[in-house]
Amino acid sequence: MDDERRKALQDLRIDREGTDPARPRAWPRFLVLAVAAALALGGLAFWLAAQRAVPVTTAAVVESSGAAGGRPAVLNASGYVTARRQATVSSKVTGKVAEVLIEEGMQVEAGQVLARLDDSQARLAVGLAEARLGAAGKA
Repeated sequence: MDDERRKALQDLRIDREGTDPARPRAWPRFLVLAVAAALALGGLAFWLAAQRAVPVTTAAVVESSGAAGGRPAVLNASGYVTARRQATVSSKVTGKVAEVLIEEGMQVEAGQVLARLDDSQARLAVGLAEARLGAAGKA
C-alpha cells in the first residue's frame, strides 16, 4: 500500500525536466505584432480618409449698406485728441466733425486746419438773422 501511495504521489509531481527555461515566452512577441498591426491599420485609415474629397459648398455674397435700417450712421463722441508729444488742440466752436484733414503721424504747423466741423446749423442761424434784419429794416 505504501508503494501504491508513493507511485500515486510520483504521478502527481510536475516533470520540470521537460520545460526549457531559456525559451522566450510568446506573449511579448504577440504584443509587438499586435501594436505593429494596429499602427499599420491606423495609418491606412488615415491615408484613405485624406484621399477622399470633401464636397465644399459656397454661399452667395449679398451686398448690404453699412447702416442698419437704411438710416445713416451717426457717431456722437466726446473726448480728447492726445499726441505722443505734448500738443494742445481745440476748436473755436463746438459741433460735429464733418471732415478730418490729417492722419496719424503727419507733421503739422501752427495754425494749420486739422478738421472741419459741420456748419449747417450755423449757416441756418446766419440766414435767419439776415432775414430778420431785412424784415426789421423794412418796417
